Amino acid sequence: MAKTSNKLTSKDLKNLAVGQSAYGSNLRATRNKSGITFHASFTLDGERYQHKLGTDATMNLTDAIREAAQYRATKEREHELKHDGGAESEMTLNEAVPMYMDHLHHHDGKNIKAKEHHFRIHILPNLGSKVMARLNTLAVNEFRSSLRKNGLTTGTVNRVMATLNHFYRHAQEQSWIHSQPYVRSNYKENFKQRDRISRAEQKALLEAAQQPGQHPMLHLFLLIGFGTGMRHREILTIQWENIRWHQKRVHLPHTKTGEREQPLPQIALDALRALQEARGTDAGFVFAADTKTGHINDLSRQFKRLCKTAGLKAIYTPHYMRHTKVTELVEAGKPLDVIKQITGHETTAMISRYAHLAESKAVQLAVDEWDPYDEAA
Repeated sequence: MAKTSNKLTSKDLKNLAVGQSAYGSNLRATRNKSGITFHASFTLDGERYQHKLGTDATMNLTDAIREAAQYRATKEREHELKHDGGAESEMTLNEAVPMYMDHLHHHDGKNIKAKEHHFRIHILPNLGSKVMARLNTLAVNEFRSSLRKNGLTTGTVNRVMATLNHFYRHAQEQSWIHSQPYVRSNYKENFKQRDRISRAEQKALLEAAQQPGQHPMLHLFLLIGFGTGMRHREILTIQWENIRWHQKRVHLPHTKTGEREQPLPQIALDALRALQEARGTDAGFVFAADTKTGHINDLSRQFKRLCKTAGLKAIYTPHYMRHTKVTELVEAGKPLDVIKQITGHETTAMISRYAHLAESKAVQLAVDEWDPYDEAA
């Protein structure tokens, strides 16, 4: 029988049998076989909220009560915004950002860890106390300049600003503000020719990945990465049921640019087929793991360690496989639209940058070929 009181006590929890729940103000505690689970539990304007806070292994009753109250306060603030008759919100960024991050977590938002870092380290310490609707262009430009003065690269500053811009787009969608209060702008980045992984280095990495002691999925990861230029996360979230063996493609339902059909090279398909037969499965993640997501979440550390094992002079990240593939396709003269379909770029604009670099390199080589002192010419 569920127990209800204005305030839960440790004695209430102790008396709970498995399967029973006790309710207090904003909080529900349920005993299961492994312990007690705490949920924020309350109703606002006829809408029921249930939100898992944690277990008695990670928090005590006092912490659970406090967090439940904080969660209710957040939801009450959201309800005020929804029923304010169109008035501009007086919320500060410190108040609004947690609601924005909560939305991302519950709707499979992208780059959540990066956004959390941007807010915690850069945005909120500088802008958190400002009223969201009154953040003007001057304040944003001063904030952006301060990031540069603190040693952040142009690319990093632009990514922080992208997080801030996305937050404000969400604020408009939620009617927290009526319009963008500042003018968006980014520093121009000089797109330079980055290091690429040569064919010799690719071969060395693939051979090293098959040595004892390496991650068992690293070799397949390389075959797909070098063969397609797929993004790191796209590779790790491939599912068996989405592989179209006869079409030599894999369906990617959730990518940075939406769903797409990704072509696969035969060598990667052969490796996938061998792994499938060894596992005896045709469902689930190819890069399956005992994690919250059900798949391996990151192979960056293993990739960097592999670079050292293979004797490479440079230590690369997995993204260089993508950069390398695009560069190779451009230099091979493949049409930009074809490259776009292979690599999943949203537009040809980014690929055009690679094309300009390749063209510039070709022009320079053509000039360097002229030598009036070459007797053989």
